[in-house]
Amino acid sequence: MEFTPEDVGSASSLALVDIAIIVGFLIVVMLVGCMMSRVASKGLNDYFLGGRRIPWWILGVSNATSNFDMAGTMVIVAVVFSLGFKGYLVELRGGTGMALAFLVVFLAKWLRRSRVMTSAEWMKLRFGTETQGKWAHILSAIANIALSLGMIVYFSEGAGKFLTHFLPLSEVSCTSIMVSIGLFYTLIAGFYGVVSTDVVQMVLLIFTAVFVSAHAFVMRPDVELPAGFLDFDLARPAGLGHALLAKDPGQWEPVLGMFGLCVVMWFCRTAMEGMGGVGGYTDQRFFAARTERESSLVAMQAIILSIFRWTLVAGLVVMGYAVLQAGGPAADVINSDAENVLPVVLSQYLPAGVRGLVVAGLIAAAMSTFDSTLNAGAAYLVRDIYQGYVNPQASPERLVAMSRWATVGLCVAGVALTVVVPNISAIWGLITMGIGAGMFVPLVLRWYWPRFNGYGFAVGTGAGMTAALVFQAGLGWPLYYSFPTVIGIAVVGSIVTAVSTAPVPEPVLMRFKLQINPWGFWRRYEKRALELGKLSEAQRIGRAVENRNGVISLLLSLPFQFSILLAAMSFIFHAWERFSMFAIISSVCGIGLYFVWYRNLKSDEQSAIEDAEYDAAQP
Repeated sequence: MEFTPEDVGSASSLALVDIAIIVGFLIVVMLVGCMMSRVASKGLNDYFLGGRRIPWWILGVSNATSNFDMAGTMVIVAVVFSLGFKGYLVELRGGTGMALAFLVVFLAKWLRRSRVMTSAEWMKLRFGTETQGKWAHILSAIANIALSLGMIVYFSEGAGKFLTHFLPLSEVSCTSIMVSIGLFYTLIAGFYGVVSTDVVQMVLLIFTAVFVSAHAFVMRPDVELPAGFLDFDLARPAGLGHALLAKDPGQWEPVLGMFGLCVVMWFCRTAMEGMGGVGGYTDQRFFAARTERESSLVAMQAIILSIFRWTLVAGLVVMGYAVLQAGGPAADVINSDAENVLPVVLSQYLPAGVRGLVVAGLIAAAMSTFDSTLNAGAAYLVRDIYQGYVNPQASPERLVAMSRWATVGLCVAGVALTVVVPNISAIWGLITMGIGAGMFVPLVLRWYWPRFNGYGFAVGTGAGMTAALVFQAGLGWPLYYSFPTVIGIAVVGSIVTAVSTAPVPEPVLMRFKLQINPWGFWRRYEKRALELGKLSEAQRIGRAVENRNGVISLLLSLPFQFSILLAAMSFIFHAWERFSMFAIISSVCGIGLYFVWYRNLKSDEQSAIEDAEYDAAQP
């Protein structure tokens, strides 16, 4: 079947059976949302956390599905297609989800121990409930709402662009359909609706990934990849960047010219995100876990399931080069914009029926990101702003009603902002390396430096995000100028403000250390707890062993995640030498994690006892 530029915006690539499958899928997710609506109406804890009764494996599927988004997949395919294997390194900026390696070994259990509903509410635990705690709380809520809006824009832009290749509608119409359906079940069923539909969506996504990967694996011997495609050096990616440069030379020329430096910055960004926390809808899964042990398993399951995304990416790249080899109008469409690889490949190589399932699977990927973002963003508006400062005495029924209004308002605002976004990669870069980078410094300092206070967090967050908007979005500085500038401003704002204002009261810090047991400079407060009899020597030793095992596990989990994804891609590319190397690394690290991390996870029974003790101690 021939695909021409004129075919964009037509339904010629979808047969009647494909359309029936897509419509059937959309009906199923709406029905699932309706089934979950009753249990979501009991109060905020149910609407935003599922009452902390949802099994870990469902939360793990939901976590993986929400990160398996359509727009991001289009961007990743475009980058790997244009840069070769090195494209994986570009997605250290967020597409690989490397923060999961940190969540697995320590951050997930720290978040679960916090026993809060949102990342903004967490600020009261760390900085107290007085003035500095309130400032940190408000700035965190505003920052997370801004990120939620950015993610909704990102979803809307990608969904519209993708679906216009298959439906006889404009981008605005396609986006409206997707948004309306996702809004419907998120609105009525809250977090229950999000995770329940995510399970349905993951089934389709796995089918999509397996079918495309298997098809591409068989095709690979007949597909010629460009010279240097499998190289992994950090030099300028030479001619492989032609598709990205043709699409947006202003954005990609600086990156390709300073590729090694940019890789270092992407990795620093990932490490800061992992050490400090992700926020948004990701943290929500760990707050919602039934126990501390299950929160860690949620993160590990998300890593394992992400393998399907990266084999899908590799498969789409192979098939994209097959289109180029065949030549013709379809090749021209890909050459004009590498983000077209995904829809063009689906139009060229998938038979009727299968195409419908695959398109439905990619729609599922987009909707899972959208519904997760929408539900988490509404939580910040209602739990942190409305209940926190506008109407603290609101009834559970009133809070659920406000949650639904907040969901609608956030959705409308995000979709309206789509008109100012130039392309998918631009908004993703702004979210991950701009606004997100501006938040990372205070997010890291809050865990490890006791002298860091709420004023420092508020000023650091505000200064970092403002700097990101000015230097990256406003002035258009390249990454190697904007990223260190944003980080530097956030560091100065955070530290200078913290040391020049009052510290967090000692009782607040001691409670935080005893409840969370974070790494860092907390020995003074642990020693004080020993003196007051709030901590025994045996408990102190056990906590020290836990943190030591965490450090060792982190040194294993990072190469484990990195290598297992690269091994999956190498398999599809028939890069057998690289596959063997990465498979050995992931196997060795996986065995190490079993003994150092998994076997030392706290039992569910012990977690239940600690939760009961915590609840009994609350006023």
